[in-house]
Amino acid sequence: MAAQALSSDQQTWIYNQFNGTTYQANSMDVQHEPLYDTFTTAASGTIANLSQFFTNPAGKTINQTNVTTAKRLDAPEAFAVMGIRFFYQPNILLADAVAIQAGFALEFWIGQKYYNRGLLWHYNSGGGLTGFSTVAAASLITNGSQGRIHMHELAINIVIDNQASFYGQLNGTATALTASGSGGTGATLIMLLDGLHARGVQ
Repeated sequence: MAAQALSSDQQTWIYNQFNGTTYQANSMDVQHEPLYDTFTTAASGTIANLSQFFTNPAGKTINQTNVTTAKRLDAPEAFAVMGIRFFYQPNILLADAVAIQAGFALEFWIGQKYYNRGLLWHYNSGGGLTGFSTVAAASLITNGSQGRIHMHELAINIVIDNQASFYGQLNGTATALTASGSGGTGATLIMLLDGLHARGVQ
């Protein structure tokens, strides 16, 4: 492990987070950090059914994604997913936020199998701006409350093994966003996987 030696208890805990299938003690650098990807649709655009995260990192900057290869971690990396978050930038129009939440479920896939599926509000982001809004004059809109205790956490980790294909997906009904002339700002959506990122020591 980089930076500092780990106790045997820490090594055992990390090993267990990866279900004993990927992590190799003393040969992996493991950090608690997220994987994330951003999906943006302009005002008056349509969010298509089966729109995906982690599938198109080309041309994105580090504030939009931290994956470099579509649907895959670079070898020999692996990731133990301990939490899944869904976030939309709070400048979204209230009507568009409601339509997106009503129109889609969020899925997390590894290979040909989904490992987590739920309504969007289930995946609280636990971050972003906080404030209040009214039906007549929405000011700030977030998915859940700010704070670590409000983040959606998994009771059972999901492990992305080395070179496994993975992605997130919006499954539901294609949703048209409000036109800019009617106050629409579009939608910037972020899917974030929180957990342990295992990398080679070199």
